[in-house]
Amino acid sequence: MYYYLIAPLGLKSPILTYGSETQCVKDELCSINVRNKECLGVVLESTPAPTFECKILEKTHLRFLPHQKMLAEFIMQYYCVSLSLSYSLFTPFDESLCVTKDKGNEDSKVDIVPQVKLNLAQNDALHFLQTHTNPLLFGDTGSGKTEIYIHLIAQTLNQHKNALFLMPEIALTPQIESRLKAVFGDMVGIWHSKITKAQKKKFLDKLHNGDIRVIAGARSAFFLPVMNLGLVIVDEEHDDAYKSQSVPHYNTRDLALYLGKQSEMKVVLGSATPSVSSYFYATKQKSLYRLKGQYFGSKKHIKILTSNQNTESTNGEESALLPLEMIEKIRQKLEKKEQVIVFLPTRAHYKMLVCQTCGSGVECAFCSVNMSLHLDKNALMCHYCHWSKAIPRACPQCGSENLNSFRIGTAQVANFLQRVFADSKIALFDRDNITTHKKLKDTLKAFNAGEIDILVGTQMLSKGHDYHNVNLAVVLGIDYVLKSADYRCNERALSLLYQIAGRAGRKYDGEVWIESANGAFLERFLGDYEDFLHFELSSRPKIYPPFMRLATLTFMDKSEKKALENLAKVRNLLQEYPLGQVEIVGDSKALLERLYDKYRFVLLVRSASTRELLGLLHYVRLQAENLCEIEIDPLNII
Repeated sequence: MYYYLIAPLGLKSPILTYGSETQCVKDELCSINVRNKECLGVVLESTPAPTFECKILEKTHLRFLPHQKMLAEFIMQYYCVSLSLSYSLFTPFDESLCVTKDKGNEDSKVDIVPQVKLNLAQNDALHFLQTHTNPLLFGDTGSGKTEIYIHLIAQTLNQHKNALFLMPEIALTPQIESRLKAVFGDMVGIWHSKITKAQKKKFLDKLHNGDIRVIAGARSAFFLPVMNLGLVIVDEEHDDAYKSQSVPHYNTRDLALYLGKQSEMKVVLGSATPSVSSYFYATKQKSLYRLKGQYFGSKKHIKILTSNQNTESTNGEESALLPLEMIEKIRQKLEKKEQVIVFLPTRAHYKMLVCQTCGSGVECAFCSVNMSLHLDKNALMCHYCHWSKAIPRACPQCGSENLNSFRIGTAQVANFLQRVFADSKIALFDRDNITTHKKLKDTLKAFNAGEIDILVGTQMLSKGHDYHNVNLAVVLGIDYVLKSADYRCNERALSLLYQIAGRAGRKYDGEVWIESANGAFLERFLGDYEDFLHFELSSRPKIYPPFMRLATLTFMDKSEKKALENLAKVRNLLQEYPLGQVEIVGDSKALLERLYDKYRFVLLVRSASTRELLGLLHYVRLQAENLCEIEIDPLNII
């Protein structure tokens, strides 16, 4: 009998000892029984025969690929989680499905040559990406980044390797799927959370057989068992969707960069609006390529209107939700049979319902956040825990019936526009309405076929779609992003505006109308995003990334007293720790003080030394793992 230490996947169980009648190898996957439940476990190492009776493991056909093992170790170390939790992110390779090993690679003897030829600037960019480690392609919208990606993929396949094309959200996949399949045909496979179990099984069968060699998908695609992976493209690298909001709090972009440094794989980042941090590091490492193209030249006409402070009472009395000048511009476009997109940062009807007498909002019973108004359902809904309740007739705090709702959302604007333009077809394009991959494809197909006149939506509108006949982009509510409690608020707002504006005038002249009280700031930088990046790097306080690395310790409990006690315990632990270059910034209530019926407090730490910061975080995990949730490189610090 052989004995091994096993890490159960996805469980908080400690390392366990199991017996085996045959020898196992390190990192092999086996089937084990934990508390009368079957699960997978990773073989860590052999161990002497224990003094107690232990369960017997069963061998499987599953294994992790070398680059998956390397990434799992890195996730454990950098994101301060157990190895078993780290491994649980990955889809293992199933040797029983691999009928003919590397079949796709062996059969691919004919060179793939994309029909679209690159221009001089694109060829220069392609050469730069080929000859630099972890390059960043900073290319304007319409500059031809996708064509460069396709040439990189073709070269990778011709080297008998496979390629992975990552996108921040599934909203990108219909367009990318058609572009890739036009060149690579059935070798392209699409992977994201919206495909069915049957589709996933079919995909994995083809992947194991080598039939799929170009994988396009959202961040979960990064954890697939792709044999002979030679290229990883992280498109729209600036997007927050690459960051996991649950433990482990990994960032797919950063994992890809680590993979590029530690292996021979080519990793390419791309964006029309790169993040400040990525731009900073790429410039420092001389791995930035600036690809300019027609963007805010003759094809884009920008107009900024003063913010329109409108509200609606729940009794149905309504003022114009858009400035009259903006309404007239939409009318002109519709009369010319041109299409319009309208962007708002808020879905549903209104962000919140507020009492005009006492100023109170209607809060969720389980989260310290105002509930959103959904008039179509006659309900208030929490967008965090999804608890809902009927719209109250009076303020829960003071009893006043003077309830108004502020900050318009997609549904409210769509309803308003439908009343103004009764003969026009208006559709919503947000997460409340685009709930399946089929709905996404159908809506985009209908819009490009001219069956929809006005598309009203949230960030999904900006995600790289080609709207053939859109010559007007309307942006509302951008000031809510600019005024948010986030050190990256300027970066997020400008990036959104560039992405939205890039959807108008893809083939002809386009207009972008923005409602904002921050016209001076927007006018200064809307013509040159690189100028904004320079400004932001010079003006952003040096206590924030990319100059310092941040981490948060979040304390959560149904009892506020217990959460505070846990915070105090960790505070005392840190007094015994040699901080070095690590600074304990302070603690406070979380911005969402209560979430999922738990009180939340946050302790912020920072350091210019990644090594010293990780040392402190691992010390906390070792001493007080069950007291707090650790997150390094958080997107939000309050």
